[in-house]
Amino acid sequence: MIQVRHIRKAFKDLTVLDGIDLDIKSGEVTAIIGPSGSGKSTLLRCLNLLERPDDGIIEIGDAKLNAASYSRKDVHKLRQQTAMVFQNYNLFKNKTALQNVTEALITAQKKPKKEAEQIGMDLLRQVGLEHKADSYPITMSGGQQQRIGI
Repeated sequence: MIQVRHIRKAFKDLTVLDGIDLDIKSGEVTAIIGPSGSGKSTLLRCLNLLERPDDGIIEIGDAKLNAASYSRKDVHKLRQQTAMVFQNYNLFKNKTALQNVTEALITAQKKPKKEAEQIGMDLLRQVGLEHKADSYPITMSGGQQQRIGI
C-alpha cells in the first residue's frame, strides 16, 4: 500500500530524514513515534508533498513519485491517494462545516458545487454531523472539529 525508499530531507545544514525506508501493507496500522524534532511530521509531510523531499521514491497505492524528478500530474496522482488531518484541525473559521468539507472537492478536485455539497452532506452524515452542516467551527467541540477535518 505504501512503499518509501531512501527518502532524504534537509533544511539548510540540518538533515532531518536520511535514507528512510518504509513498507506498509494494506490493512496494517503503523505508528510513527519519536521525540520532538525527530522528523515524524516532516516524513508525513514528505509523503503527501507538503514538503518536497530532496531524494527518494514514494509509492502509495498506484501512484509512484521519484523526488528527483516529477510532474504536477505525478503530484496530483499521489495526493489523490493521501489525506492528512492536522493536529489543530486547520478548519476555515469563516466557513461552515459543509463549506470546510466541500472546499477541497471544489478547488482541488474541480467538482461542481452541487455535487460537492451532496458528497459533503454524505460525509457529514457518516461522521454523525449532518446537523452541524451550517455551523461554524467556533460553535463545535474539539471532537466535532476533528471529524470535520477528517
